[in-house]
Amino acid sequence: MGSTMKLADRMRQSIRRRSGHVVLRVELAPLGSASQVSEALKTLQRDGELLRLGTGVYAKARRDESTHEVTPVVDVETLRREVAHKLNAQVTDGGDGTLVLDTGDRRVSRKLALGQDTVQYVNNRNRKTFTAFKGKPWDTTTFPTIDVGNYVRRLAGLHKIRYVPTPADKWAETVTRLAGDEVRSGPVQDLLVALKRAGKLTKDDMARLLVNYLRERKQGV
Repeated sequence: MGSTMKLADRMRQSIRRRSGHVVLRVELAPLGSASQVSEALKTLQRDGELLRLGTGVYAKARRDESTHEVTPVVDVETLRREVAHKLNAQVTDGGDGTLVLDTGDRRVSRKLALGQDTVQYVNNRNRKTFTAFKGKPWDTTTFPTIDVGNYVRRLAGLHKIRYVPTPADKWAETVTRLAGDEVRSGPVQDLLVALKRAGKLTKDDMARLLVNYLRERKQGV
């Protein structure tokens, strides 16, 4: 416990000396072992000095004395710019409450909480699919054959659709297991079902996207 507190103090001093407001775990990693750094980061979060934005990404924070709420010391727009700089990405507004981080040749994927915006990533591999989706996200006449999973996730996010299993789904899954068959559903397949139920995809649309997704996975793309 004592070593953790000492490391937390050293990290606190290191963070305060930094001019920016976003801190990456990798920047603090040299100060201790992986487990020590994790515990020290938890201490600083409990103390209201850091706010976790996503995996390995933190913002300098403060705790309100009256409400005890922990908030970043700067506005969300400043955090956006600094996160993009730290991750070596360009930041653009994708519309519909979506923030786009362009990572170029690198494939970066982090769940980030930056205000109320959803964060999406585009890189040189998925740029063509992403651009087509962004330009006309409701057009289902042509479906992607690469990065299909992300296409489905963006489509669900655009329409604010999430999969909620119905009693019939649970019953069918139970029967399948009792019959000794392997259940092979997954998050993307579930979202396709949810989109179809919500009327955002036709039965044929769902089937085409599912085929493209499974074919891409089989090919290991």
